[in-house]
Amino acid sequence: MPKVTPELFRVLNDPKVEATLSRLYKAALKQGWSMVFHFLPKAFKMYGKGIDWKTENERFYDDKYTPILPYQGEFLYMQARALGAKNILEFGTSYGISTIYLGKAAKDNGGKVISTEYLPHKVKIARENIAEAGLSDYVQVLEGDAMETLKDLDVLWDFVLLDGWPDMVHPVFKLIEPNLKKGAVIAVDDIVGFQPSTKDYTDYVRNPENGYLSTTIYPKKAMEFTIKIK
Repeated sequence: MPKVTPELFRVLNDPKVEATLSRLYKAALKQGWSMVFHFLPKAFKMYGKGIDWKTENERFYDDKYTPILPYQGEFLYMQARALGAKNILEFGTSYGISTIYLGKAAKDNGGKVISTEYLPHKVKIARENIAEAGLSDYVQVLEGDAMETLKDLDVLWDFVLLDGWPDMVHPVFKLIEPNLKKGAVIAVDDIVGFQPSTKDYTDYVRNPENGYLSTTIYPKKAMEFTIKIK
């Protein structure tokens, strides 16, 4: 992750949002070495065929930020603005960094973000961070298993960020797929490094018969970028 400077957030044009993101990214940087040492034994797999992630025994991540990079946040914000997205969904709130980018887009578009997070303590802190950024009126964070919290929402989504556990990307996507508008954009983080776990998703959305255009893009770090065309 780059050094945290005001230039990283200038496109947002919002001092409260920029100050909150700056504080959060500086906190995330302090966890950098613990993340490096955690992934070092797995580096060969990550940069090879990828890790076949299984969501179990993941207590190491209970206090970790694991955020999108500022360049990715800027990209997501710009894409949501360009789309005029008003119904925005996020899977994987964590401490709310990506949620703040999406919340700022929702504010500027006159819309709202619904995000979901499994860990109660992260939900609490994310809500505080979102309030600090002045975005509470534009963001709702749901607490619990996404397969439960998202199943009964009567919302037509026009922008989606899937940034939770890699092996949950495809199940969550299939859950919300009936509520995707034509023209909806779906962004998936950590698509490279965890290919075995996200293969079901990429196989599905890269098959034109299923009604999507999808490819991996690199706003400094790989993301899968999918557009619903049917």
